[in-house]
Amino acid sequence: MTLQSIDKGKIYLYFFLLFFLLSIHNINSLKFVKNFFKINKIILESELDENLNEKIYNSMHQFYNYNIFSINADEIREKLNEFNSISEYRVKKEFPSVIKIELKPTEILAYYFENNQKIYLGENGKKINGNELFKDNLPLIVGQFDTQNFFTLKEKLMIHGFIIEDFKKFYSYKSKRWDLLYNSIIIKLPIDDLDNALIKLKEIINNLDINNLNVIDLRNKNNIILS
Repeated sequence: MTLQSIDKGKIYLYFFLLFFLLSIHNINSLKFVKNFFKINKIILESELDENLNEKIYNSMHQFYNYNIFSINADEIREKLNEFNSISEYRVKKEFPSVIKIELKPTEILAYYFENNQKIYLGENGKKINGNELFKDNLPLIVGQFDTQNFFTLKEKLMIHGFIIEDFKKFYSYKSKRWDLLYNSIIIKLPIDDLDNALIKLKEIINNLDINNLNVIDLRNKNNIILS
């Protein structure tokens, strides 16, 4: 998150105004200066779900009446980081009293079940509660899995011309090996040398009639089993 810088000329102008009013020794002027730089408006620009936007906006209410010069960026960052659906955000100060927050949603890659609850996995690596609504063609991850291991698999699939949505299910094993469900075919991948296995998988899909296959076993690089 970054707090956008403001034109130096404007800053000097505001400080000159502040100095001028303080030099008057007038109580009303002091109150005016104090209120002039209080945050009185927070603008949220977001592509997130409307209900989620409302929750985020409500969480920002605590920053009203903060002095715009002294507001702590870490406090805003801490609040925004509570919302796992956010991928990127930018906070800008618009002097004298407005904060503008721009939000970008994370891409949802897949879902899984944890303690009988539906959980989404974002591109940002965060878990997102299943109460939020996303596209319904997401693949399901079955079994306990390491998030980084899944992202490694995802990257290798993309390198070799696949996308996550090509597969209906990802089966994870304790050995960190994966099986994939492609249409109605189980793809058995090896633990090591995924690149070579995915090259062969692409060749099989492109060059063979796979409509009658149930399993493509790529675990042994020297002995591919089609059944």
